[in-house]
Amino acid sequence: MTFKQWWVVPGPEGGKNELRSVDNCLPAAGEVRVKIKASGINRGELISRPLMVSTNPKAKSMPSGIEFAGLIDSVGADVQGWADGDRVMARASACHAEFTLVEAAALMEIPAGLSFESAAAIPNVFVTAHDAIVTQAEMQAHESILISAGSSGVGCAAIQIAQYLGAKHVIATTRSSHKAAALKQLGATEVICTSDANWPETVEKITGGINVVIDQVGGGLFAECLKTMAIKGRYVSVGRNAGRDAKLNLDLLARQQLSLIGVTFRTRTQSEALACSTRFAQDLLPAFDTGLLRPVVDRTFTLKDLSQAHGYMQSDQQIGKIVLVT
Repeated sequence: MTFKQWWVVPGPEGGKNELRSVDNCLPAAGEVRVKIKASGINRGELISRPLMVSTNPKAKSMPSGIEFAGLIDSVGADVQGWADGDRVMARASACHAEFTLVEAAALMEIPAGLSFESAAAIPNVFVTAHDAIVTQAEMQAHESILISAGSSGVGCAAIQIAQYLGAKHVIATTRSSHKAAALKQLGATEVICTSDANWPETVEKITGGINVVIDQVGGGLFAECLKTMAIKGRYVSVGRNAGRDAKLNLDLLARQQLSLIGVTFRTRTQSEALACSTRFAQDLLPAFDTGLLRPVVDRTFTLKDLSQAHGYMQSDQQIGKIVLVT
């Protein structure tokens, strides 16, 4: 038996999508096989593409997709607590596909009442945002937080988590002022357009200084974010969509006694990544059952339309997640 699975393969101008037919294997001990109903796409899938040129000897083909929602199809030996037909979601690998194999320890039960499409919009962005806000920055209730790229998947999750945890000010940034109303509905107390040259001063006037910055942009926005921060503020670099290089005012860093924290799943061990999912599930999963947190799906595409979904992501029109439906 075979099934369809998307791969990223080296090409003359960088990585390109390739839909393959692959053998459907039984799960090993400790694993389950999942029939995928929906899977999220993420901007990291696009950022890494330029490095995957055919002339790069380190460029290797790899399956695409890092999160899913679906039904358990087969259970491996030594797996307890899960059965065929269970509705599950997880951060995993090879998820832009009809089936995938995943460690049972990584599974989370889909909250009651959520569709597969909505559930697929939870694992990566909410785990990432929870790790940044709670584990890395250790944000406390009544502190002020700034979330760059507020309309992104991680941004929408971070806004909700910060509001849920009792942040005093939840400041979301965007380059598109028409997105402000939607971000305020998610819990942002203010939405700041970074096309305004004086936006850091505006943030400082509103908040008196930001305690936590969750930044997905990097590049030139890094220095501007630092200008908003209060003494002993914590800056967490989650993404670097505008570039990996930035200027750092060391005097500002010292004067404000700032902490700079970098995070990525690329260099985490499997057990470290699993711990992030476990902490998220323990802290926040019940809030989806009560509706206090909710996944945000902007648009869905069919599995065969992965390239079109990536094209829509590059347009920067979305608010929240883009999801593939099998």
